[in-house]
Amino acid sequence: MANLLFDESLVLILDKEGLTTADVVSTVADELRHQGYARDSYKQAILDREQQFPTALDVQGLNVAIPHCDPENVERGAICAAVLKHPVDWHRMDEPEQTCPVSLVVMLALNEAHAHLEMLQKVIALIQDQELTKRIVSAATPAEAYELMAPHLL
Repeated sequence: MANLLFDESLVLILDKEGLTTADVVSTVADELRHQGYARDSYKQAILDREQQFPTALDVQGLNVAIPHCDPENVERGAICAAVLKHPVDWHRMDEPEQTCPVSLVVMLALNEAHAHLEMLQKVIALIQDQELTKRIVSAATPAEAYELMAPHLL
């Protein structure tokens, strides 16, 4: 699998009400670009892909979105997570015309084709543990959220 960096600097806590999917994608993509993981084309590639292939998983609890795009938009592989203190309506992966409230976003900057499958499995396993997900979403700091997620994503 791709060598993906994930550390505390790649965890964001967004505590603003009224955010849209595009707001969240832009904020997380900008952070990946700022830290040198994503190319200038990354944010638009993620936004375009979300329009055609939405990434929210509705687990009937605290839901997750897993935005990603093609490797040509990535400088170095990384995972950037955003804890949404106010859930954002996100179009669902399984039923694109439907939305669900998303509380956790795990954005993938993949530098290898097909690397997303293994990461999707890891994220799905994490989100299936709703007690753990609740602790992540309740985290007060990026460090706390990172400590809870890292063993499951690395």
